Amino acid sequence: NPLSGAEEMAKEQRAEMAAQRQNYLSTNNDDGRHSPSSGMIGHEGGGATKEEAGGRGAPCPKMLLTQRAVQTFVHICEEEEGDPHSGRWLEEFLGLPNFVNYHGTGAFDASAYPTGDAVLYDIMGRPNEKCTVSVERERRWDAGFEGFEEREIDIRPAILVQRLLPVRERLAHEFDTILELVRIADALIMRSYLDHLHVLASRQHSYGGMKFDRRISAEVLANFIADNLSPRGEEEEGSISGSSLSPSLSFRGNFDLLYGLCTRAAARRLLRDLQSHSATDITALWFERFCSDNIPVHFDGHQPFGRADEFLELLFRAAPSLVLSSGGEPVGWTDPLWIAERIIAVRSEIATEWKDMMREVVKEDQVKLSNDLFRRMMEGAIEEEIAFDGPFGSAGAFE
Repeated sequence: NPLSGAEEMAKEQRAEMAAQRQNYLSTNNDDGRHSPSSGMIGHEGGGATKEEAGGRGAPCPKMLLTQRAVQTFVHICEEEEGDPHSGRWLEEFLGLPNFVNYHGTGAFDASAYPTGDAVLYDIMGRPNEKCTVSVERERRWDAGFEGFEEREIDIRPAILVQRLLPVRERLAHEFDTILELVRIADALIMRSYLDHLHVLASRQHSYGGMKFDRRISAEVLANFIADNLSPRGEEEEGSISGSSLSPSLSFRGNFDLLYGLCTRAAARRLLRDLQSHSATDITALWFERFCSDNIPVHFDGHQPFGRADEFLELLFRAAPSLVLSSGGEPVGWTDPLWIAERIIAVRSEIATEWKDMMREVVKEDQVKLSNDLFRRMMEGAIEEEIAFDGPFGSAGAFE
């Protein structure tokens, strides 16, 4: 089991990290630099506030799950089912044109849709509509192109949600797999970091010699895809977690977005925990400014791939700085490298929590959504029957 090996490796790394970091700092820094404790910081549930971490609202994996399900469904309607009109209706309803090509989190308005399934309830509660579309005229066998004609088609929002739910459940399984890959990547990143730390300590290099290997997460993803797809792109048995699921067409995009969301959530949780211990701590104040400057830039809106690793690389490359009081007296040193260490460790904890959340989606959330959808569709059917037959129609008079 690759994950169990990664977990054991991570435990060993965490056990020796504090001693090695202290040894390295004492060897290379004789100026009395202060570094925060490398012990585990306790945390409560939930995320930091917007003001604490910068950017939009608290990261929500269920919200991202629903967003990617809608994007995937729109793509399926356009490319595979020959039903572009349903996809366009969803884009217009959500106010998100060209939604399929959006690569980012937080696409939905959090004030209008505060929970991960709120947008689905909003869609299923909408009345049926008719819309006019232009379609190609039917051709006679001996005729060429004869232009377009306008036709009316029905848009039934509840039916769209019914078609969308299996896509969401499929992606919940895929998110569970991705979160396992995040944990494996974190264990490998920590091993690479410790190996580099050994080298620097043995050569007595400066603190600024640290570097972050951005290839690790990409290699973990590439190896998983290579191991779980045959040369013809067919599913193979024996994939991670005992699942036979092969990566979807958007697996790389889902990995990048979920990996980034975990990184953002880890940074916010660490900041909140630092502030709960001491709001005036030098490292907490520095990290708060760092988050305010960099979280919106790296995680808000449409983003290129790899922004999570860029965010961590900034921390690994940031040099410690001496903070002075208003009177010019030294107060203490910031320690960006310790922050980067803690983000990686906290990110693994969050990935574990979110894996349980994805399983909850499959076991509970999807069932509740399906039951509520069924009731909504039955109510709609009764309303349509009354509207068609009238209050004392042929069927309703006797009943």
